[in-house]
Amino acid sequence: MIKPNPFTPQSGWEPKIFGGREDQVQHFLKTMEEAATSRSNHMVIIGQWGIGKTSLLKQFKKITQEQGYLASFCPISQIKERSSSTAAVNLIMQEIHNGFPKAVKETKSAKQKLQPQVLFTQFLLELWPQLDTRLAVVLLDDVQNLASVSVVIDLLRAVLSKEEVITQTRYLFVLASTTDGWESFINKHDPVGRFFRRREMIGNLTPEETHAVIISTLQDTGVSFDQAIIKEIYHYTQGHPYELQLLASHLFAAQLQGKVTMNEWLPAFKTTLRELGKDYFQSLFERASDREKEVLLVLAEAKAALPQSEIRRIMIVEKHAKNFPVANIKNFLYRLHDKGLVKRQDNGNFQILDPIFGEYVKSNI
Repeated sequence: MIKPNPFTPQSGWEPKIFGGREDQVQHFLKTMEEAATSRSNHMVIIGQWGIGKTSLLKQFKKITQEQGYLASFCPISQIKERSSSTAAVNLIMQEIHNGFPKAVKETKSAKQKLQPQVLFTQFLLELWPQLDTRLAVVLLDDVQNLASVSVVIDLLRAVLSKEEVITQTRYLFVLASTTDGWESFINKHDPVGRFFRRREMIGNLTPEETHAVIISTLQDTGVSFDQAIIKEIYHYTQGHPYELQLLASHLFAAQLQGKVTMNEWLPAFKTTLRELGKDYFQSLFERASDREKEVLLVLAEAKAALPQSEIRRIMIVEKHAKNFPVANIKNFLYRLHDKGLVKRQDNGNFQILDPIFGEYVKSNI
């Protein structure tokens, strides 16, 4: 009997199988025990869109509870441009309070008109006795949504540095942010980078991790994927967790008598490409100028990393782009890199963000 589709491509949903991230889990375990016995070294999880930051934070919550400590998972919604730092602090306090089931009383500080830093300090001090735990882990997700009131991250640093908070409580804060979002905080508030020194950069899954996630997720579903299908999933997604879940979900839906072979590949891939275009690739693609899109197309068609000299040769010899300013190719490539559309290798070669995005580029130029 075929069971329901086990893949979870919805943003923010936990995958059925948590795969990879062993280094990050081990670092968190070490950090958690340090916080419980001595002093907290607050962490930041940094990664691009769809890379699995939320899933990792939720895994941290499970680990924390398995160790007998309390954890509060706090998703941070987009803050309006004109919002005050007090409004942002109130949002964080409400999320923290709601995430701790033992925190049944509203803190007195929440009802007082205090400066944000004083308000948040008193909140943490008043909340602590209610929790009755050796350690309370606070997991703040999507902190890049605080960009319009970025001073709040510096305020958080200041509060967690206060002597009374350090000596009278045992909180461990773990923040998750997009790469660009965290860089903007550091650029605006230099002490933030020095305080949150324990940073974990997360990237794509390896081929082995991708294979393990797919096989484990399919277990007991009554459906199997051919090995050729699994190889294609990795080839096109490069182990990107969201893309992997989305593509595997559509392939699962295409199964015939419990099997997914290369016969089912193309329709599922086209559906995946269409959904990724709508959800993400379109806005990414629109960052490029018309000239930059021409360079992007060369990389998409090459399906490999290329040096600047080869890109210039292709534009002149193969594309016959007589009016293209080939002298500016270096500038175009670096701008595409800064916009997150291409990757630059250690040897200086450039390649498209990933093969699926390359297919989207080819279908839209």
